Amino acid sequence: MKIFFVIAVFISLATESLFTAAQDTMSRGSQGMATAAAVLQARRTFIFLDFTENTWVHRPEDVNTRFVSGGFNANLMYEIFIVKNVFTFAPGISYSNVTVKNNADVVYVPDQGNDRGYTQLMPIPEGRDYRVSKISTSYFDIPLEFHIRIKPEMRGRNLWLAPGFRAGWMIGNFWKYDGDGAGGYNVKYKVYRIENLENFHYGVSVRAGYYKFGLYAYYSLTDLFEQDKGTELRPFSVGLTLTPF
Repeated sequence: MKIFFVIAVFISLATESLFTAAQDTMSRGSQGMATAAAVLQARRTFIFLDFTENTWVHRPEDVNTRFVSGGFNANLMYEIFIVKNVFTFAPGISYSNVTVKNNADVVYVPDQGNDRGYTQLMPIPEGRDYRVSKISTSYFDIPLEFHIRIKPEMRGRNLWLAPGFRAGWMIGNFWKYDGDGAGGYNVKYKVYRIENLENFHYGVSVRAGYYKFGLYAYYSLTDLFEQDKGTELRPFSVGLTLTPF
């Protein structure tokens, strides 16, 4: 339900932005602002939806990730034409959720020399039965992209490439475990506000596709945990991207 709510909010924002942009364009036309129109030849607000498979790179050898570890980005972009219909700059806002299934317990290790201790991912011992162990993080992001269209045509049926950068702030996180606990009994729980996660993150992204469909990849330039306060892991995501509007 949370994802559907996010999509509904983005569609509402996109509709409002399109209406406002249309009114602004009519007003500028009536006032004869030819100079501004020459600098910013056109503007367009649109949505990218990304469906991702997530993992960690640069991780310890005994910490493994599992397939399928799904994620989701909802991006509202504001496109500014630099070369009309060919080359554009697109800033925006985004909600992203990244879930990574793995084979580890999240263990907080107090340290008298560190006010916040150390958060370690410790591999689940062999012989302990478990169904899921996963870490989920959610972010509010600011994506910045350059859009390059190859042989553009009026209906938008063309190849396109979109290298970019995104940065954002963590707005939620949890660790979920479902499996054997102490004494061999089955337990299921969520731990919210995992200690020592890096709240601010940033990284590079790229999209490439045809018309409304494409591929997406993101490589984080920050680790999942704060430096020297958690297991060294770096998020990486690949997936499909859709532009429904």
